[in-house]
Amino acid sequence: MSLARSAGAGRERQPEEARPAPARELGTRGLVIFYVTSLVGAGLLGVPTVTAAIAGPASLIAWAVLALASYPMARLFAEMSARHVDASGLSALIRSGLGRPAGDTAHILLVLVYMAGNPVMGIISARYFCHLTGLGEGWTMYVAAGFMTLSVAFNGLRLALGARIQQAALVLLLLGLACAVVLAAPEMSVSRLTPFAPHGWPAVGTSAVVAFFSFLGWENVSAVAEEVRDPARAFRRAIRYAVPAVGLVYVVVAGAYLLVPHPPGTMVLSALLGAWGGGAAGDLVALLIVVVATNAWVLGASRLTLAAARKGLLPAALGRVGRTGVPGRVLLALGVGYVAVLTAVGRSGVEEDRMVAVTSAVFLILYIVSAVAALRERPTPAMRVSALATGVLAAFFLLFTGTALVLALLLVLCAALVTARRRSRGRLVSNEEVT
Repeated sequence: MSLARSAGAGRERQPEEARPAPARELGTRGLVIFYVTSLVGAGLLGVPTVTAAIAGPASLIAWAVLALASYPMARLFAEMSARHVDASGLSALIRSGLGRPAGDTAHILLVLVYMAGNPVMGIISARYFCHLTGLGEGWTMYVAAGFMTLSVAFNGLRLALGARIQQAALVLLLLGLACAVVLAAPEMSVSRLTPFAPHGWPAVGTSAVVAFFSFLGWENVSAVAEEVRDPARAFRRAIRYAVPAVGLVYVVVAGAYLLVPHPPGTMVLSALLGAWGGGAAGDLVALLIVVVATNAWVLGASRLTLAAARKGLLPAALGRVGRTGVPGRVLLALGVGYVAVLTAVGRSGVEEDRMVAVTSAVFLILYIVSAVAALRERPTPAMRVSALATGVLAAFFLLFTGTALVLALLLVLCAALVTARRRSRGRLVSNEEVT
């Protein structure tokens, strides 16, 4: 008797016919919006500061190279979404190429890392908000919980409406960044690019390792694949616009930062707006950047969690959605989970930098596994090249994650144990029913 027909599975899993078909509300433009808002986030605000300190003006080479090198990753996950129209994200590729146990473990791992990692953006938003309004440090976690709740509520809107709002916010974000660069132009001088490599050329490689983490996130949008019109065409077209757009934003902002005068360690927007008082304007633009990115990542988390429930990896009650297709129960669970994570972080005193490092290490592990899976499922020549490039890049940068790799491997172990336990209880849905 199949697992799906066992008594336990029958009680927990919602019947397939009761599930409304996902509304295909997104096209190429909507995907470009979610791609850009997933990638252009908190990393834009502080990472150029770090890379400039490491390699000086030569760090701009690292940003330019990574802007080009990110295309294979984007292409791999776009091809994945075109082949596997599944809200499971990259775990669908892993399941197809390496088998169900590996795919289910990857799925649970993604849910865990989204639950633990997304609140970091709430903390960053809270810090900017508190600086803007003059609230004390003691308010940070409360405000962070408020911002995460706001993003959860935002994702309670229909996807098409949310995409339009994200588009408007993205336009404001890009205009804000453009204004910051233009206002800083009178203070720019190419003389600040000399000496070009004050710390030697090896420092460029080190700065590239740091900058690479700003280009993680191409896989996030794959979670909405089931809600995309003509996904095979839309995903492939979307990266043609999204990859250059993301690369251009990072290179322009990093370059502008290097050209303006500022004390070492100054944050990007403060440096660009320094001659204009910076302060409030910089905080507002930064806050908008992080909130828009948070909305995109909570969207990905909601679809991944919904898919996990429907595959029997999480309680089936979470797999029920309303007539609008909004996963209300999942969003409620995410909201509670985010507040719980923030409460734990506030009491333990864990720094968000550590949380970011562990999250990045997990994604690098998943990138490597995804590349191997792609190579095993008869890839096209283009997909083979993308998979090889993604695997090599991820393996290289994983070497520099330090102790975060140990914690990431512990999360992998936890995900494997959860999957094994669900399997032993007969709660996993069979492959036929998943499709």
